[in-house]
Amino acid sequence: MSKDIVKMLDGFLSEEPAKWAKLASDVQWRRLQLLLLREILVELRKMNVKHTEQYKAGE
Repeated sequence: MSKDIVKMLDGFLSEEPAKWAKLASDVQWRRLQLLLLREILVELRKMNVKHTEQYKAGE
């Protein structure tokens, strides 16, 4: 991924409820949600691989 997901998220953060309502229907917001979920899954996979390797090394 070429951009840092945290920096991308900062542009969407707002205290204004009206802006949140607009973002809820925004295609870019949906795309960002998918990117965040993807990043979470990537990190979980890394953790799972690391845990599996540690488990196998302990046998």
